[in-house]
Amino acid sequence: MSLRRQLGVSLLVQGAGSAALLLATLWLGANLGPEQQGAFSRTKAEIEFVAAFTMFGLPQALFYFVNSSRLGGDAALRWAAGSALLALPIAAVYLLVQHPQIGFWPVAALAVAVGLGVYQGQLRALLLVGQRTEWFNVVTALPQLVLLAGVLVLVAMGSVNEQRWPVLFALAFGSAALFALWRLKGSASAAPPLTAVGWRELGHYGLAAWLAAALYTAAILFVQRWVERDQGATLLGVFTMALTLVQVPLTPVSYAAPLLFRRWMERPGAQASQRWALMLFGALLGLAALVWLAAPLWPRLGLGSGYDGLARALAVLLVGGAAEAASRVLGVNANASGTPWVAVRAEVARWLVLGGTWFIASPSGVLAMCALWSASALAAAGVFVFHARSAALQESAAA
Repeated sequence: MSLRRQLGVSLLVQGAGSAALLLATLWLGANLGPEQQGAFSRTKAEIEFVAAFTMFGLPQALFYFVNSSRLGGDAALRWAAGSALLALPIAAVYLLVQHPQIGFWPVAALAVAVGLGVYQGQLRALLLVGQRTEWFNVVTALPQLVLLAGVLVLVAMGSVNEQRWPVLFALAFGSAALFALWRLKGSASAAPPLTAVGWRELGHYGLAAWLAAALYTAAILFVQRWVERDQGATLLGVFTMALTLVQVPLTPVSYAAPLLFRRWMERPGAQASQRWALMLFGALLGLAALVWLAAPLWPRLGLGSGYDGLARALAVLLVGGAAEAASRVLGVNANASGTPWVAVRAEVARWLVLGGTWFIASPSGVLAMCALWSASALAAAGVFVFHARSAALQESAAA
């Protein structure tokens, strides 16, 4: 199947998943207001943060080394299962420290959701090696579809509360992990790899991917808690809704990233990645300008009175979304070329902006926090651009 067709299928299948998650968030906001929607988004962010922390960067590392025939399929499955089991106690300790008041069973549910999220993430990456891309797309979209179904059922039953969200996330990730394992068990090979990779090489690559993912998701969680502490639960709902809506134009980039990863491992992609990044950056900046101009006409984007200022918040966050789109494309090429530590330097730049602002000033209002997040995304993108220019010059010289 051609790359263009693979991208088209990914857009269709994974688009259904992203649309389902967006609909679930909008449904909560429209029916129950920003407080419950904010709690759902905060639970999602926390699970994703702890899962990213406990994955140790293995999805990217396993794919990179299995795809380069340096790690066998059965060995990769063992690494995936081991990391998921290790995630359980780590997640439990983190959650007990962060939420000592919520009790054993809610912490257990959150820890299980994290462990299953880790397992699904590892297996999802392995589906890109020697499998049709449709299976990768299905496993990516399935948790989001389950979340939508769960939200619709809970709202209809009038049973929405914060303690049900971890169980729903566990069900979503668990169903996708079981499906992925079924596909992989039939095709995993016990044959030795062509050239063996040691745990140090796997750990070095994985550590970079882990740090980048952990720093990024921690930044999201940090900003959300900052907004909740200073602005309250209602404005947290406005901020998280705007942040959710920004993911809509970023979704196709996320779909393309794994396929481009595989493609650019086979052939140099520095110049191509720069073209993609520039095009996406310009397109999303234009979208941000349009949303800002339309904000006076549709300030709440059709949601309730609790979402005052949502349109302008979205416009400001879309500036950061433009930088994020460019970063994701340039980051894929950096990973494919075996230089995953570039992403770590980019996330350090993001944290320098966030942390510096935390110590120096305290932004007032949701719009100021949106501007801060966008500024941090631009700083991260600048690191990728600097590296990409150097890589493109080397690629041109080699040609």
